[in-house]
Amino acid sequence: MSTFVFTLAWRQSSRFCHIRPIKHATSNVLSTKTSSVTGSIFEQIPKEELAPKTRPRLRDREFLPGSTGDGFPEFLAEPSDSFPVGMRVNTGDKSSLLELGANCMEYIKTNLANSQAILFRGLPAETAEDFLALTQGMRGKPLNYEGGATPRPKELKNSDIYFATTEPGAYTIELHNEMAYLKTFPRKVLFFCQKEPGESCGGETPLAKCSDIVSKLDPEVVKKFDVKGVMYVRYLPDKSRSDYMPWQHQFYTDDRKVAERGAQQQGYTVKWDDNGDMYLTYSAPAFLSHPVTGEKIWFNQITTHHCTYSKALPQYKGSDLPDEKYPHHTYYGDGSDIEPEVLQHIRAVSWSCATGFRWKKGDLIALNNLNVQHGRMAFTGERKILVHMTAD
Repeated sequence: MSTFVFTLAWRQSSRFCHIRPIKHATSNVLSTKTSSVTGSIFEQIPKEELAPKTRPRLRDREFLPGSTGDGFPEFLAEPSDSFPVGMRVNTGDKSSLLELGANCMEYIKTNLANSQAILFRGLPAETAEDFLALTQGMRGKPLNYEGGATPRPKELKNSDIYFATTEPGAYTIELHNEMAYLKTFPRKVLFFCQKEPGESCGGETPLAKCSDIVSKLDPEVVKKFDVKGVMYVRYLPDKSRSDYMPWQHQFYTDDRKVAERGAQQQGYTVKWDDNGDMYLTYSAPAFLSHPVTGEKIWFNQITTHHCTYSKALPQYKGSDLPDEKYPHHTYYGDGSDIEPEVLQHIRAVSWSCATGFRWKKGDLIALNNLNVQHGRMAFTGERKILVHMTAD
């Protein structure tokens, strides 16, 4: 799932540098900065208010790849004092949504680099139109979902407000950086809760700092991905014979040349088979060099795009498809297979670094997509989370 992503398209760099520790601001520093910028409309929420009523179980969870394997944590951790930072919005002055969006953006600009994830609670927003007004007040340049790997319909026409995901509620979505499989991806992501699933029904959003993940990974695994990178592979069949997302729907055309040109513009290498099915490949670093700090960032979708993610889902139970015939798959950047024990290690470490928070209707959370991975816990009942992305 994604949060609000901001707008100028930021391209990956192949230059790496040494890992530098991130300095985290305290809540006192955050409050001081905020009061100097936007007055006293924000009040920090105690971490206990953000925590789920019961800690979601991770180990042996159905439809969660790796949950039965070595090293997998038993439960999802609760929020800390500084991650995510929760801020209650005082709307007593009857500010408009545009004004509140501008105030939230000032707070984000001042604090997101340190806190990495900021949740705003108490906004007088209930609908997709309200969410749109908030994003317009933030004045970011929207990033669309063109080239995205999963179905994500727009909630509002002529806008960049999307459903966060259409995956069934029974599935737990693995941790990932948004659109890391493309050369152009969001720098910031905003999620908005239009409808929460209800008490004790799941649906928590897990978050993990990329710096925490890479610090706990086996140095040999880090070194191997640093040298080889990642190859992302996508299989888009012709619409005439598959339940997968066909290439006609992905690129909004029935013309192979137009679809191929669109894929190449997104950085993909394109191949077709004799059945008219499309195969896309894109090789990328597993790490990025942060454009401001130079920090080496673990930034990828190695596990969520690996075919083992699909294989854990019920529709593929008992399937004997070759790996490249699943919707997504990943290899090392040289095309060699990623070892099962390496995949298990990455999944176990990533989930051990994750914390989860409980949504309330009207919540808005801003994520630094370069530094934070996000996912979604399974849930029952209704739930509606919207997303807006930008690249600045």
